[in-house]
Amino acid sequence: MQNRPSGFRNPWLQLTLSVACVLVSEFLLKRGATEVANTDSAWSWTGVNGLASPLVWWAILLIIASFISWLYVLRYIPITIAFPLSRVVDILVPLGCWIFLGELISPLRWCGIALVVIGLALVAKPIAQIEERL
Repeated sequence: MQNRPSGFRNPWLQLTLSVACVLVSEFLLKRGATEVANTDSAWSWTGVNGLASPLVWWAILLIIASFISWLYVLRYIPITIAFPLSRVVDILVPLGCWIFLGELISPLRWCGIALVVIGLALVAKPIAQIEERL
């Protein structure tokens, strides 16, 4: 992790961008698939009709951008650190769906989200200490 690039090429910024791209792509996929849902189609069970939505194509582009950013992150941050931190998306997606799409979160799911938050805190504390030493 020494000689790490700064600015836009900072791997921590790229990790954040990767997570943000996944988050936004999930919302776009949901909206795109919902707007073109056609239960009368013989192929509706495959979700292929979702490809008719421009929102789905934007989501695909964001997923590709996230993948590129993720590959860059893995050059500088060990996967044992980067992967657990990237799972913050498992918190942000349900919370975003609850806030922006009005979807309900069951009590059991809230417990799962709390466990992910605790896990991220356990992973992030040692990382912060390592960063202070660098």
